[in-house]
Amino acid sequence: MGPQIQAQLKMLEDRVPAEFKNREMHDLGCGDGKITVRLKEIFAPAKVRGFDVYPSLIRKARDRGIEAELFDLEAGLPKGVLAVMWGVLHHLKDCESCLQRMRDNYDLVFIREPVRQKAIKGLEMGEPLHKEQIESWVGKYFPGAQTFYHNSCIFVFYSKPKK
Repeated sequence: MGPQIQAQLKMLEDRVPAEFKNREMHDLGCGDGKITVRLKEIFAPAKVRGFDVYPSLIRKARDRGIEAELFDLEAGLPKGVLAVMWGVLHHLKDCESCLQRMRDNYDLVFIREPVRQKAIKGLEMGEPLHKEQIESWVGKYFPGAQTFYHNSCIFVFYSKPKK
């Protein structure tokens, strides 16, 4: 994990709203679990599960002590309390469907996504999304979300309105 990612995680420690802590957390697109381990420290979840589409990464996440399972985020999403998605959205073919399912399936959503307009070459694999596109989707699927930018990334905290 490079210094940019470490700086983002360090900054996040002081920015996580209290309502996002001590919840059941699903890391959607957990990869090899390196970031999941740090997010676990930051969000202090009651329970954490990781989901990823690559069996080799699931094995690595499990080796790091993460309860992880094979899951294709393009086909659907599990249901839970807190969804966390760190740098995964720009890898999906249908971002909007995934965001809509996150809103529908979770009470709390945290997204960290690199921004193409400001992206630092080599920071992320894949092609980051444009700032305007991400902001448009956040407004559409997560109205009232708290957003901020740090180190070429957008950070989004969304809490589903109470009925």
